[in-house]
Amino acid sequence: MPISWDVIDDNLVNPEWYLEDDYREAFRRLRDEDPLHWSENRAFGRDYWVVTRYDDVRAVISDHAAFSSSFDTRFPRNPQRLSTDQRRALMFDVSVVMMDPPYHTVYRRPINKHFSVPAIGRMQSDIEKIIDELLAAVAGRGDCDIVEDIAARLSMNVVFRLLGVPEADRPRLAAHAWQAFAPADPRNHIPGRSPAEISFIGIQAIAQYARDLAKDRRENPRDDLATVITQLVVDGTQLDSHEVAGWFVTLIIAGIETTRNAISAGTWLFLTNPDQLDLLLCDPETHSRRAGEEVVRWVTPGRGRLRVARTAYEMHGKTIRPGDWVLAFLTSANWDERRFENPEAFDITRFPNDHLALGAGVHLCLGRALARLELALLWPKLFTALPNMKLVDDGPPQWLVDHQVSGLRSLPVTFTPAG
Repeated sequence: MPISWDVIDDNLVNPEWYLEDDYREAFRRLRDEDPLHWSENRAFGRDYWVVTRYDDVRAVISDHAAFSSSFDTRFPRNPQRLSTDQRRALMFDVSVVMMDPPYHTVYRRPINKHFSVPAIGRMQSDIEKIIDELLAAVAGRGDCDIVEDIAARLSMNVVFRLLGVPEADRPRLAAHAWQAFAPADPRNHIPGRSPAEISFIGIQAIAQYARDLAKDRRENPRDDLATVITQLVVDGTQLDSHEVAGWFVTLIIAGIETTRNAISAGTWLFLTNPDQLDLLLCDPETHSRRAGEEVVRWVTPGRGRLRVARTAYEMHGKTIRPGDWVLAFLTSANWDERRFENPEAFDITRFPNDHLALGAGVHLCLGRALARLELALLWPKLFTALPNMKLVDDGPPQWLVDHQVSGLRSLPVTFTPAG
């Protein structure tokens, strides 16, 4: 029996629903039977349009004239529109991912060059050193948790090194970042606080740290991205401390989230698809980069994007009205049979692989070159340095409890210890 529409409507923004595979079947039904679905969500308290096919999702997230990003780009935890003060407290007013052109263009242009392929390529030796150090730290043990020992530490150290965050501050800042983007996960629970409140606490902590670091960099410039951000000039005016904090929040949360979740879930995919692991290790030069693309397609670390309609928009014989919320599910688009052959299969030879995991249009992920380089460098080193890797638990993976973020909470493995 197919999943009922009531069940689908009540669970699309339910974090616990994504712990099971039922949501995959639900998205398949949406794509096949109602690709532009009006969801009357009793649990969430707000109704919205649900877009699930690849072409439709790409259209929605790319058309900034018809759909605005200025409310929020992630699936919100609060169905109510935020006040001006609330938006400022959450850094939404200065977050480039929540801006529409022309403001988005003006804010993003000065920093684009620092995330270009050549600029990121110059970090390769530094990233390789971080990877080698992380692997060396666990190689003699014979076991580790890929999430905590490798994925979280790699993504954290790369982003924080880029920004110039001192090593002593990194664990605390990473914990706040995790509060911000996965507040529903039990490990981030704070008694008496809702997920929305926990996310707010994390964002505020990062923002305050950024203000303090920015003050130091204005007085003591260094060769790091923190100094670059404090010196950014937009429309002839240097960014103030609030705007600098907005950039920090955006870069830290986005930079840690995508890579961490791609590494953790990607490792699980390789271990449960040994033919693909053999293929990777036989010719890493050919397959490493394509493997990274296939991992982010299959996993889709950020499940979707929220847009708000600016104008009336026709799709599949229905009219999206101005002001309507539209939830564009990247995780469904990346498994759309109309675009990808055997989308449920993990296939590192898949080419072309035009997934939407990193967005599209003007909001195409700023750090995509960095994420791709980290993944391409990691895979061969990981399975070579930790040989004969096996899962400790053959049961279902431990997915994060979240409707926005797709990744693993933990991935214990064993391997042949070094020496």
